[in-house]
Amino acid sequence: MFVFLLVKKAAHEPNSRRTYLIFFLIGIFTFYLSGYILRGIDPPQPIYLMFLVFFVLTGTGILATGERSRMFISKAFAISFAALIIISVLFFAYGAFSHMYSKTIDARLLQEEPDTFVTVTQEDLNAYPALKEAIETRSYVDANPWEWERTIEFLNGTYSVKYKGEYYEIGFTTA
Repeated sequence: MFVFLLVKKAAHEPNSRRTYLIFFLIGIFTFYLSGYILRGIDPPQPIYLMFLVFFVLTGTGILATGERSRMFISKAFAISFAALIIISVLFFAYGAFSHMYSKTIDARLLQEEPDTFVTVTQEDLNAYPALKEAIETRSYVDANPWEWERTIEFLNGTYSVKYKGEYYEIGFTTA
């Protein structure tokens, strides 16, 4: 209903920039509405439903303008689809970027001495702040990718450390 009223207001000038801007916004709104209705995008069914929402919203916008020329309808669909693709690409690019930075280090106190371990000192832990925080809190700690890789190299293939007479198993996770 909102789309219909918004487009109806701009209907007196069907080929104006304002009308095409509304169709651009319809494409963006399709992405958000689809995510809200579908609770995520796991292909293939939600993709089909997203296109259904796209066609319904864009069709409603075209009906509201009252313009029936093929050129206008083609432009309206193309503009809305371009906006949908742009926002989708930006969303997934941001997700990939966030995924790259989601690395954690965790430490779990061991009851027995492991077969292999690295003895770490306070100076070592000062050089690896995420490892230090993980040992002190005995929980998951977010780590920068470069620090995460440096810590793995520092442990030299073993995932157990000895610190102040206690043994810890160190875990490395990424999303």
